[in-house]
Amino acid sequence: MIQYLNEDEVYRVGLCIEQAGLEFYSKMAEKAEDPQTKRVFQRLAKDEKAHYAYFESMQMKTAGGMGAAPVEQDEDVSRYVCSIVDGGIFRDLREMEKLGRMTFDPESALELALRVEKDAVLYYTEAYKANKKRSAREALARLVAEEKSHVVQISKRLEALRKQSGRGEGKR
Repeated sequence: MIQYLNEDEVYRVGLCIEQAGLEFYSKMAEKAEDPQTKRVFQRLAKDEKAHYAYFESMQMKTAGGMGAAPVEQDEDVSRYVCSIVDGGIFRDLREMEKLGRMTFDPESALELALRVEKDAVLYYTEAYKANKKRSAREALARLVAEEKSHVVQISKRLEALRKQSGRGEGKR
């Protein structure tokens, strides 16, 4: 599907991903009682906020960058673009919204975060491959690396929680 998206649409979908992640991780950080889990969610929220700002700054710097200038964006068009690529990542983003309203379960929250981050790595990797603009490719490569670091952070915290609960590495 990504090969059919133009640069503007890749940009808009990226903004949707980062905004949803920021909102979810912020909620989970507020709900987490365990200091280590709280820190992981706070760090993820901070990174998603930075990714969102990075998308916007790349757009401004590159005179056409990866999409339309933020002031020119139509919210209905952005929602539509995000809906047409509605697959695994956006299904999980909707699940994030639902989980954010429920009683906090750190393992479930981290498992969902892990799925979303893995999907984000795949999305940005495919966007990188499909994009011909050097500046956009550099931005996307940076995002891929940072999303991969999120996968590692979440995996480590999840493994630690499972060990604490006596479930160890048996369930994945």
